[in-house]
Amino acid sequence: MAGRDVDYDRPILLGCGRCDVQWTALTAAHCPGCHETFAGVGTGFDAHRVDGRCVPPAQVGLRLDGGYWVAAGERAPGKILRAPHHSGIRQAG
Repeated sequence: MAGRDVDYDRPILLGCGRCDVQWTALTAAHCPGCHETFAGVGTGFDAHRVDGRCVPPAQVGLRLDGGYWVAAGERAPGKILRAPHHSGIRQAG
């Protein structure tokens, strides 16, 4: 994946203001509804949204890699330094 090494070691943290997840990859997509983090918008993020709702990523064929949900052939694009327990979809509160 182009840019992976640079993004993986990036010292800048991006984060969600509503949960404890922080990540380093600029290409990552974090869902504000279920608070899962995906390797990208066009793959994992879009795949987990079905009829306008969040679907557990594993149910749509995604796998967890380093805290990121990735599609087949993808790798985690960076680091997640603080990740919540991945026990399924969490409701926005």
